[in-house]
Amino acid sequence: MSDKLKKAERSYVLSDSSVNEYGFRLLTSGYEIESFRKNPIGYYMHKREDGIVLKWEDLRVEGDQVLGVPVINLANARGEQTLQEAENGFLNAASVGHIVVLEYSLDKELMLPGQTGPTITRWYNKECSLVDIPGNCNALTQLYDANENELNLADMGGSRQMYPMGNHELLATMATHLKMEKTSDVHQIGKAVERLAQKATQLEAENQLLYEERARLTATLDEIQASRKKAEVQSLLVRALEDKKVTVELRDRLATDYAGNPDGLRTLIAAMPAYRSIAEQLSQPKQEGNMADWTWDDYERNDPSGKKLMELRATDAAKYQELFNGKFNA
Repeated sequence: MSDKLKKAERSYVLSDSSVNEYGFRLLTSGYEIESFRKNPIGYYMHKREDGIVLKWEDLRVEGDQVLGVPVINLANARGEQTLQEAENGFLNAASVGHIVVLEYSLDKELMLPGQTGPTITRWYNKECSLVDIPGNCNALTQLYDANENELNLADMGGSRQMYPMGNHELLATMATHLKMEKTSDVHQIGKAVERLAQKATQLEAENQLLYEERARLTATLDEIQASRKKAEVQSLLVRALEDKKVTVELRDRLATDYAGNPDGLRTLIAAMPAYRSIAEQLSQPKQEGNMADWTWDDYERNDPSGKKLMELRATDAAKYQELFNGKFNA
């Protein structure tokens, strides 16, 4: 090996299937190790701007762990220090970076306790750095899809395996839903979303006004209906009192009991007979025999008012003339 390269004396764990600090996990069973073997480079703390500090050899999967041995680039300004820190036990961790997500899932059965993000089921990394603290803010770098579009964990929804949607495809989809040109940029889409938000706020305010107006009209209608029913009840009771079907005491009680039920009161009053005093009943002439057999004298005795004779003349003139002749032309 060149004197500009120095292979470490121990292996590092590049990855396993445990839940990382960001709430998601990378399945070792879905790691495409051959993709990384094509160019197994690494940096110090994922700092690409400082140049390539190492490459990996002896890459392999053992059980649930992806393992490898770093070869330090001593020609890099940070190489010598990185080697010393690794050999002295200060750089004890490796961290995969520039993770390319090919498939992921939110299936609950694949999640472990404490997992809040997706389970990445097919993936590979484009670099692996030596770091001081695994899983820290510098360790797990931005996720990417197969087209090098950045992925946001918050946007990686779905409960089935799928190819993640890239930013360009996502923008085109959003533009379609907003009825905009698919070539609309982030600024244009943002403005459209802002207008929609303003419209939603305006509609919410208008809906509140409509709700209040509806409540007011409903209350007014209820008052009108209650007043109408009350007036109808009073009218029925006035007529019932005039027809001598109720007393004043009964009228007042019915006014309370049937305050909101004029239909029920109308039915009740219709079934009630008119009140007749004993004196009225005694003064009423007694009607004897069958009216068909009455003579003129019977009509005068049973109906002093003469109404029944007038009815007979109107309905049966021959009968009336017969009775008249029998009385006055004997």
